[in-house]
Amino acid sequence: MPSLTDNLTDPVPRTDTSGAVIAVGHVGTIYQATNAVYMGRATPRTKKLLPNGVVLNERMAQKVRRQEQGHEYAERLLLGLGAAPMRAGADPKVWLREALEAVGARNLRHRGVHRYVYRLGRNRRERESIRLGLPADDPYPKVPDRW
Repeated sequence: MPSLTDNLTDPVPRTDTSGAVIAVGHVGTIYQATNAVYMGRATPRTKKLLPNGVVLNERMAQKVRRQEQGHEYAERLLLGLGAAPMRAGADPKVWLREALEAVGARNLRHRGVHRYVYRLGRNRRERESIRLGLPADDPYPKVPDRW
């Protein structure tokens, strides 16, 4: 049965607080070279950039706030950057806000990752029978976002 596969690329360069490049940003050159269909950008959002250049994404933050499975990873990351440990009985939401401030997390306005899809099927006819929900007329992006 024909289907789609979704691929994302992050065009935003990132540095740590010393200015060392952590990620140069990429536009999905390999997807372009293999004729993936460019579907534009995903939803723009503001992300939390930690001093070491790592993004603390909203899902990780939510795990900390709700103390869901996997929250320990994000907490260890923040502790390693100098945040104070969470005290017993403390509100995780308050702790996260204070920890992000203590480590010097920055807001990074992100215009959205680039989205590519491949039409999957056993043959060309099956692949071409898949209708995409959005027009696929955008040209391929050629350079990462500016610093």
